Amino acid sequence: AMRDVRWWMAALLAVALAGLVAALVQRGGDDEVGGDVFVVGDSLTVTAGGSELGPDGWQVHARNGRTTAEGIEVVRANDLPQGVVVIVALGTNDHLDLAETYGRRIDEMVEAIGPGHRIIWVNVDTHTADLAGAAAGVNAAIAAAPNRHRHVEVADWDRYVTTVEGFDAMRAGDGIHYVEAGSVVRSRWMQGLVER
Repeated sequence: AMRDVRWWMAALLAVALAGLVAALVQRGGDDEVGGDVFVVGDSLTVTAGGSELGPDGWQVHARNGRTTAEGIEVVRANDLPQGVVVIVALGTNDHLDLAETYGRRIDEMVEAIGPGHRIIWVNVDTHTADLAGAAAGVNAAIAAAPNRHRHVEVADWDRYVTTVEGFDAMRAGDGIHYVEAGSVVRSRWMQGLVER
């Protein structure tokens, strides 16, 4: 009878241990996705969901017309805990900047964010006449940023929109924003950035 009790206790302990290991693995998986995320963006982030963008743990600071200089001030006003993933979705309102000028803005933003963060910088959709100039300026500076800042990754929205069938029909008439379907595409794409 004692042997049966020991067997049941060992089996119960094995089940409990397996549950604990599964819980720890699941928690570790969440942390690998990046844990908390801080997003600073402009009107494209507002229409992609704004404060509702992303799952719990995402803090979204988006405002219509926000420039990168204004975004730097937002970051400086927030004390970012170590390990927070920072998504910078700015540059559209700076689309006339030269690469050298925007490169300095990137350096200022990286300094404001500080060390210990994964920084994902979303580039500008240059496929309309209104924003085409960003290709040689803002986007060139964003593309060069990882050469100076190893913890900066480029999220290539500019290329991604060319892979979405019918995306041109999802553009708003102003050549900058998107209709609802385009904003939904951007929202889903942004939420997937942290998992890459």
